[in-house]
Amino acid sequence: MKIGIDCRMILHSGIGVHLENILKHLQKEEGFTYYLFAPGEILDKVKLPDFYQHIEYRAGVYSLSEMRGHPRMSEMDLLHIPHFNVPFPYIKKCIVTIHDIIPYRMNELHTGIKKRLYLFFSLYAIRTYAKKIVTVSDFTAKDLELAFSYPQERMQTIYNAVNTRLFVPGEKLKSFKSKYNLPERYLLSVGIGKEHKNLAFLLDALLPLWKNESLKLPLVLAGSGGKIPDYLKPYREEVAEFIWACPHLPYEELPELYRNAELLIYPSLYEGFGFPVLEAQAVACPVYSSNASVLPEILKDSAYYFNPRDKEELQKGLLHILSSEENRLMFVEKGLKNIERFSWERSAAEFSKLYKSFLV
Repeated sequence: MKIGIDCRMILHSGIGVHLENILKHLQKEEGFTYYLFAPGEILDKVKLPDFYQHIEYRAGVYSLSEMRGHPRMSEMDLLHIPHFNVPFPYIKKCIVTIHDIIPYRMNELHTGIKKRLYLFFSLYAIRTYAKKIVTVSDFTAKDLELAFSYPQERMQTIYNAVNTRLFVPGEKLKSFKSKYNLPERYLLSVGIGKEHKNLAFLLDALLPLWKNESLKLPLVLAGSGGKIPDYLKPYREEVAEFIWACPHLPYEELPELYRNAELLIYPSLYEGFGFPVLEAQAVACPVYSSNASVLPEILKDSAYYFNPRDKEELQKGLLHILSSEENRLMFVEKGLKNIERFSWERSAAEFSKLYKSFLV
């Protein structure tokens, strides 16, 4: 069986982390030949097993040429597409992974009409013609059912996971904080500058706590390459000493960022999975999370929750957690237990089993 996998997004955050780890954990099996469709220079940056074969594919993401696909896709028995940007002539061969439908659900924050039309067209085509739809959470599967009438029997949830060789508990290193000019003790929030990450709400809630001195820990914002997004700059002008921007980190140093934090605060309004909360838990950093979208499914009882639209609730909960080391340690222990539910080895094995189901 020839299985083609679209790998053009393997260096992206989220989708790329998912794709790279699945490929690293798939096992070579008799009767399967894997072909990776991507620019060669992209694959050169990722260390993958040597049994994969490469087919040069340079179509831009969300481009017209991408919609047409690659001529050699016609040779494949199966195509594994890790996003909704499917090659339409070959869609009946496709197993498609859908991570979330943020552009649809958060339409007031993502207003590009072309992308929304493309999303609608693609998702309806996938629902009708794709061989199988894989979601990274039951929440995303339910969301697709509600928004686009996807039948549950055509979907399968295969969870993401965390690299537990890299993300492990360890000591807090002063050298890391010195290297990146970070404060001695800090709260952490991770998320790109997009508004559904809800960072303005978080700063609105923390601002009065800093001003009345009931909160003395600063907040480090990570995920925007060391820059404070323009819409957050007014907050920093008010309390510059309490809002820090973490520069871009090499992926292998990301665990240190979590390890050195007192607490991860995750105020997101919508996620399809939510890597940061598990990355934090894997290194023994407790998590204070929004109770929105997928997060209760991923975290269960291993985190302290707040309503991401209720500032007072966030404030009270935060001060409660920080008031007791016992509270913090309880969620550290629960977080480490929760991580055991997720494994890239298991996820890759589920994809392999799915491929085999189409051998007949």
